[in-house]
Amino acid sequence: MKKLFYTLLGILLLFPLWMSRALGLSLDDFRHEVLRPENLPAGREGDASVETKVTDIFAFVTNLILYASGSVAVLLLIIGGVRYIMSFSNQEQMDAAKKTIKFALIGLIVVILAYAIVTNIIDLIYQSTV
Repeated sequence: MKKLFYTLLGILLLFPLWMSRALGLSLDDFRHEVLRPENLPAGREGDASVETKVTDIFAFVTNLILYASGSVAVLLLIIGGVRYIMSFSNQEQMDAAKKTIKFALIGLIVVILAYAIVTNIIDLIYQSTV
């Protein structure tokens, strides 16, 4: 089971590299098209407001955490599904796979609700100050 897990993990980690070669993208293209300073929170020119920079950094970190935790939850859903399919009517492995799927779904719901609650609270704070 560990060998299958590590094989799937290796394929998943190398997939962007394979796709970039298939689409004809290079690291220089990525640097010039995606990794621009205006895409980063503190890289805007001409905007010297500290409040804007702090707000941008907070939004960047929040989105980064949201995307990372959502990706982990989806990855665990996939792993749980593969484990469930590969259990071959072994009840212990089926139960472990069901637990993985259940906790991944709970984690995904918690991440989405936490993001919604934090966003609404921040909106309420900004509305009350304006």
